[in-house]
Amino acid sequence: MKAPPAIGFHYRSSRLLILAVVLLTALAIAAVWLSAAPHWLHLALSLLIAAYAGAALGNMLRPHVQSVLWRADGSAELALSDRVSDGRREAQGAVSGARTMGPLIVLTLRWPPREREHLWLLPDNLDADTRRRLRVRLAAGTDQDSG
Repeated sequence: MKAPPAIGFHYRSSRLLILAVVLLTALAIAAVWLSAAPHWLHLALSLLIAAYAGAALGNMLRPHVQSVLWRADGSAELALSDRVSDGRREAQGAVSGARTMGPLIVLTLRWPPREREHLWLLPDNLDADTRRRLRVRLAAGTDQDSG
């Protein structure tokens, strides 16, 4: 059987996912303020929700993984951003898991020593041809763990 071709792409954050986080954060804060809880609890929960959403948005706006080359042998060559020095480094890793849910593809990448990242791939952050090739490779079950 022929080995699957390598698939490479540059990763950028999904604007749809960022918009969804912002909208859900606003809804969560509105739900807290519409509850019958005391005002100090409204304020505390609103601050916690905003802090959690801010951390999530910070990770989405400055992704750790910049590009991925998923080779035929299952290994992955990753270009990583160094958030401290704004540098770039290369790492050898692997795609350790993948899920597809409708238009969403979630790839789990691992690289030494024990780092891991989930890439959320939606139609607005990955071109149609690369999405199709990823779906074909994942459907074939090559180098993929379902968890």
